[in-house]
Amino acid sequence: MYKKTVILFVLLAVCCAADGQTFFTSLEDVWKYADSHNVQIRIAEYELDKGVYAKKQSYLALLPSVGVTGSFTDNTSLQTTLIPAVIFGGPAGTYQTVQFGQKYIYAGGLSAQMDIINVQTWFNMRIAKETEELNKASLANQKKSTYQQIATQYYSYLLSKEAARLAASSAAVADSIYQSVNNKFAEGTVSMANVDVAKLNSERVQQTNITAQYQMQTAKNSLKGLLNLSVSDSLEINAALQSNMNTPATAAFAQDPAVTLASYQSKVNLSQYKYANANFLPTLNVLYSNSQQQNDNTFEPFQGGPAWYPARFWSLRATWNIFTGGTRWLQSQKSRINYRESQLQLESAQKQSAINDENLRLSYMRTTALLSKTENVMKLSLDNYHHISNRYETGLGTIEDRLAAFKDYIDYQNQYLNSLSDMLVQLYQIKIRQQSF
Repeated sequence: MYKKTVILFVLLAVCCAADGQTFFTSLEDVWKYADSHNVQIRIAEYELDKGVYAKKQSYLALLPSVGVTGSFTDNTSLQTTLIPAVIFGGPAGTYQTVQFGQKYIYAGGLSAQMDIINVQTWFNMRIAKETEELNKASLANQKKSTYQQIATQYYSYLLSKEAARLAASSAAVADSIYQSVNNKFAEGTVSMANVDVAKLNSERVQQTNITAQYQMQTAKNSLKGLLNLSVSDSLEINAALQSNMNTPATAAFAQDPAVTLASYQSKVNLSQYKYANANFLPTLNVLYSNSQQQNDNTFEPFQGGPAWYPARFWSLRATWNIFTGGTRWLQSQKSRINYRESQLQLESAQKQSAINDENLRLSYMRTTALLSKTENVMKLSLDNYHHISNRYETGLGTIEDRLAAFKDYIDYQNQYLNSLSDMLVQLYQIKIRQQSF
């Protein structure tokens, strides 16, 4: 019974620990997770939701507005009015005081109003519709920006992991060389300068390893921030760098979110320009009112008393503001300039996007070709080191040649890592441009 309890407790502890961990096996997995957890993406989604409600609100403006009113008035002191006394048979030139009205007034009514012609309402509907599309484009653009930040940290982690792997492999060789040279120095067959070079190579490899280890942790922490995780949350990336390096540069790119955003911004500005011009046009609306009123000197609400007097009417009203001091014209000119600016920005975004895409393909092909060369050079350098080491062991080579060969290998290894870094930057840019947001 005790063993079963312990086993159950261990299983529960493992399950709870797993719940706090986040595993990723590819960059696409991280992107998918970010779609639901990145704060900036979620805020952009909320802005899109607000745009949907704004569009519905603009359509509802076509419906009539209906209002119900009710009032109760207690005339604590009725107003006194002077009336010529001759009306009541009195002498001319004199006045008689009269109070009109009753103490209590009850009133209730219903009114409805609807615009028949209001061009501004129509353009406001168009603005709301295009603003919703603008918010969609803004969300896509925010995703693109977030994906770039995530890819930077993701590949930074994998690059550092590769650097640490190479450094660990080189460290074993460097330590072996250093021990061998140190022993030869003790025997008096090599100089102190040879010992220093061997030690220098070993320190360089350890320096690379230390830098890589800390960069891995920094990249993981940066990813946590982008994924809305806390610093104490566990994040594991179970991916191999080589499996993420096969993306055809010739594949078609998706629509650039930056161009889409500029396009809808231009459409919104055009509708706002038309909306500003609609201020010069008249409006036509219909109004219906139905009210009831009761006057009484006795406080008897809803208990009979005097009759209720109805008042009903409907009206057709046209309004046309002829002159408002020039403010409408100035607003129209400002809107026109905004529209022209957005047109220029759209044209520039289209051209720049095409240029960026072409340069991206060229850069990716260049860095891929250079990476292949630097990797081959690194491997050849390692083979050369092994060849010279074998010659040294057989007494055909010098210790200086062996140390220089290993130093060259470390240099070519760093060149390879730099080329790999350049290629990865272009790689994730290619991946992002092939995404449909």
